[in-house]
Amino acid sequence: MKKPKLCSIALLCLLTLGTIATAAPLNPKHVPADAKWVVHLDFESLSDSDFFAAIRQQKPQATKAIRGWIKNRYGIDPPEDLYSVTAFSRDYRIYTGTVILRADYDPAKVESSLTKAMNHRTTAWQGHTLHTVTLSKQKPEDDGPSGDEEMSVVLLDEDTIVFGSSVPNLKEALKLLSGDGKTLAGTDSTLLDDTASSAWMYGAAIDLQQLKQHPVAMPILSQHERIVWSFGFRDGKIYEQADLVARSPDVAKQTKKILDGIVAYETLWSEGSEPMAAVMKGVRVTQDGKKSGFHWQGDSETVIAALDDALDRLATWMPMLMSQESTQTKKKR
Repeated sequence: MKKPKLCSIALLCLLTLGTIATAAPLNPKHVPADAKWVVHLDFESLSDSDFFAAIRQQKPQATKAIRGWIKNRYGIDPPEDLYSVTAFSRDYRIYTGTVILRADYDPAKVESSLTKAMNHRTTAWQGHTLHTVTLSKQKPEDDGPSGDEEMSVVLLDEDTIVFGSSVPNLKEALKLLSGDGKTLAGTDSTLLDDTASSAWMYGAAIDLQQLKQHPVAMPILSQHERIVWSFGFRDGKIYEQADLVARSPDVAKQTKKILDGIVAYETLWSEGSEPMAAVMKGVRVTQDGKKSGFHWQGDSETVIAALDDALDRLATWMPMLMSQESTQTKKKR
């Protein structure tokens, strides 16, 4: 069965935010101790930044387009005031995942959207109403009577909505949030590093060798044990860093070559843009034993200008990309 793209709710809400009221860093108590991956976006900290204000001001059309996409794709208007999004899963199967969304939302409005969605039904469980909807119709597959993409949702409290890839998945999340179950809190899990509690965006995954069994080929990642990525603001500068732990030093050396190649490409691509060139000049790629990674940092003004130049350049490719996508869609039909 195909996976409902639960994480895309988190990632695509990035440009749809309004004014935020309270901080929302990653809470280890919201993630199970046996999670294989986690992604967290702290919108409170991000929305207070000059970086985010510039994105919203310079690219308002992107905000409108993304809000429309979320509504059309999921039948739900993104909340205006979004605090945080946490996504995780206990494995790498295609049809798994949980998203915890904290926001100032209107329950009546969300419930109304859910009841109008395709094949809406409800399940009563421990005082909660679990809503399940069909996101898109698919052909039946071997792992179930239906290949439909589905999503289960519960309006947990006045500022928390929980999404699950199935009713059982959602029930497990509710147990965890009620304090029934082991979480990452107080553990030495390698899913967490020293940036987890302060980054604007944070992502980590472990036991990557399991990706060998994934239907989507990921041979490079599956030769690693762990990856941690973060993006945020510290010591007066915007930063991004990633660390990968390979299964052997030889793999780490090859990974460094890949990262060096990406940096070389981006450096060439930045020609003609002083801000982009300045950011690329500060990128550092490292490798030590089984560990490789990259890091860069820059002042807000330079990074914002670099992002603006990059988006303008990408925009010149959009007509061609959209034309190709339209042609492929027609061929499928």
